[in-house]
Amino acid sequence: MTPPEDAPPPRPNFFKRLWMVFVQPGDLFRALGKNPAWFPMALFVAVGMGGVVFATPLEVWEAQMSSSGQPMTADDLAIIRIIGAASTTLVMLLVVPLLVSAVTYVIFVFMRGDNAVYKQHLSVVAHAGVVSLVGGLVNLPLQMSGGSFEASLSVGSFFPFLPDGFLLSFLQQLQLFGLWFAVVAGIGFAALDERRSAGPTVAILLVIQLMLALGCAGLVTAFSPTF
Repeated sequence: MTPPEDAPPPRPNFFKRLWMVFVQPGDLFRALGKNPAWFPMALFVAVGMGGVVFATPLEVWEAQMSSSGQPMTADDLAIIRIIGAASTTLVMLLVVPLLVSAVTYVIFVFMRGDNAVYKQHLSVVAHAGVVSLVGGLVNLPLQMSGGSFEASLSVGSFFPFLPDGFLLSFLQQLQLFGLWFAVVAGIGFAALDERRSAGPTVAILLVIQLMLALGCAGLVTAFSPTF
């Protein structure tokens, strides 16, 4: 049977899309612009992130919960870990893609005037989320060795000699995989509109990340007991 004339062109299969996120993001998002899909990839990323949380050893959870001052048994920590993994999965599936896509849709469609629909933005965000999942997998050994959820690869990782303060906090907020996510998503949003190029689109997302990092670093510094 031949497809109807108005049928969208076929998109790359799921596993090929996983590969293309890293090696051919422009081609991937041009194909998804014509035939967007988001839920299977968002579900994959969400379940993967929940799995990363569940794989975190109880010792890390114990160190994280020790600040509450409440004694925790191994059973308590196991239950908290399950709840954390489940809530991470739900948030990554139902909140993060929808919210991030809404923000980018406002910025690039309403404010910049791109020719795109919300589902296309949702498709880009869901697929760029694979980068965040890889980041979670890479950061897991760092968290296990450091005994803290805050251990992660950031720009600040390359400046361990800096003293505690605003500058170090700012650099630590610039997560390497977060910056990579911005680059991949910027390529994707630009691919949705042939009038746009990737450079300015990526730059807008990176500036947003810098502003968020500045704000978070300011809050951390202001509420630090050594401030």
